Amino acid sequence: MPKTVASDFVRPRRYALARVEKTDPPDGGTGRWYRYVLDNGRATITGLRCGSVKEVTDYATQYAEQLNTRSITGQSTWSPRGRKPAASKPATG
Repeated sequence: MPKTVASDFVRPRRYALARVEKTDPPDGGTGRWYRYVLDNGRATITGLRCGSVKEVTDYATQYAEQLNTRSITGQSTWSPRGRKPAASKPATG
């Protein structure tokens, strides 16, 4: 029986584009819609996007890379976080 190492549970796995498939537009939608699936072996993310198959593939690939960057660095490219400035204290007199 293989030995389980604790780091196996915390090591981030990279998301990759698993597939892009044509789908019906959402209610009220027009144009060409595709469903994309990102997979990292533990979890899947499914999204819908309007455009050509190339545009949706490019978007989903970029999204996967951004998720991978965030999981490795702990920083989001969508919502950068930094220290908030200290609140100024009112002058006492």
